[in-house]
Amino acid sequence: MRVRREVLNDIAAHARRERPRECCGLLIGNGQEIVEAVATANVATEPLRHYEISPVDYLAQIKRCRERAACSGTAMNVVGAYHSHPRSAPEPSPTDLERAFPEFLFIIAGPADGSEAAAIRGYRLEAGRFEEVQLTIEGGPKGPPLRPTGVG
Repeated sequence: MRVRREVLNDIAAHARRERPRECCGLLIGNGQEIVEAVATANVATEPLRHYEISPVDYLAQIKRCRERAACSGTAMNVVGAYHSHPRSAPEPSPTDLERAFPEFLFIIAGPADGSEAAAIRGYRLEAGRFEEVQLTIEGGPKGPPLRPTGVG
């Protein structure tokens, strides 16, 4: 999956801003490329340990994508979600697996504790387990540091 460098920079910056809470957001793109990371509020009851994207935010982004397509003729969709692991590696937790569903790309940034650049990895749910997705960085300025683990 191609992902614009500024998308990864935005995710890393969001993770740093929200720590020690988990940050979360939605990924906008098409089947081949992620073009935007939209930060959302984490509405989980325990945001230090979990994330939950508001259904209102999710539906608003679906509507925005439809309106954008109607105006520009370019189809974009909500193709995934991202969140951070402030104190651990960017590997799916049991809770991440329990709440995941197929056909969505899940990006995790971590650790976002400020001690070093966050690593960022992408995953898809395949046959009940997460499979890492190769992220290929496209264009843009480097911006804040990140360690693109599993990124080509």
